Amino acid sequence: MKLPRRQFLHLAAGAAALPSVSPVAVLAQGAAIPNAAIRIVERTHYYAKPGLAAEVLEQRRKASAVRTAIGLPAGEIFVKHPSGDGSEPDVAWQCAFADEIAHAADLAARAASAEFESVRTRMRTLYARFERQVFTIVSL
Repeated sequence: MKLPRRQFLHLAAGAAALPSVSPVAVLAQGAAIPNAAIRIVERTHYYAKPGLAAEVLEQRRKASAVRTAIGLPAGEIFVKHPSGDGSEPDVAWQCAFADEIAHAADLAARAASAEFESVRTRMRTLYARFERQVFTIVSL
C-alpha cells in the first residue's frame, strides 16, 4: 500500500495528538496485557527489481544512517538467505518502539527530514514491491 506524503503527514500528526492513554491489548481468552508490556515493531520488506538487490541493500543502509543522523535508532537490516523458498523479500528492515507514541514520533521525524525523503524517493526506483507491517508484541 502506497500512502501519499500529505496523507502520511496527517496520520502522523493525528497519532501524535491522540490522548496519552496507553492501549491495553486483550487476548482471545479475555486476559488483559499490562500497558508496560506493549511494544511496537515496524517491519518493511523490499522486493528488488531484477538485478537491483545490492542497490536496495545499499539504499536501506543509507536510510538507516540518515535515521541515526536525525536522532532515531538505526533499526536492523536483514537480507534474503540462500536457503529460503524464494518468496522472501530481498531486503527487510525492522525497528522496535516502546509504544504508539514513540512510533508516531519516529514516523513524524522521518516525514520532516528532507534527507530521509531523498533516500526514500531513490528507493522507490529500485523495488518492484514494498510492504510495511506494524505489530504489537504481546507477552507469552
